[in-house]
Amino acid sequence: MATDCLERSENLKKGSSKEQAKVIHMMVQFFSETFVGMAIGYFIGKWLDSIFFPNQQTLTILLVVIGVFAGLRNLIIRAIAFTKGETDETKDQRH
Repeated sequence: MATDCLERSENLKKGSSKEQAKVIHMMVQFFSETFVGMAIGYFIGKWLDSIFFPNQQTLTILLVVIGVFAGLRNLIIRAIAFTKGETDETKDQRH
């Protein structure tokens, strides 16, 4: 496993454009998913705060933070799958 990670890092250093494109795609997905999660959390939190806590922003802050952690969770899962060399096809075969 360690040699596989070393080979992948060497491929990235050599300029494997396919590997670099995957990393860039993963980062773009991270930022877009995190932003969408935060936006959804903000609007649902505002709506729930107007119902339950009219003078506070308790649920708004809580749901925005949950949106950020959801984006981080997805990034970590994708990064682990990327370092293991898994693709969507291998995940489908495994399950």
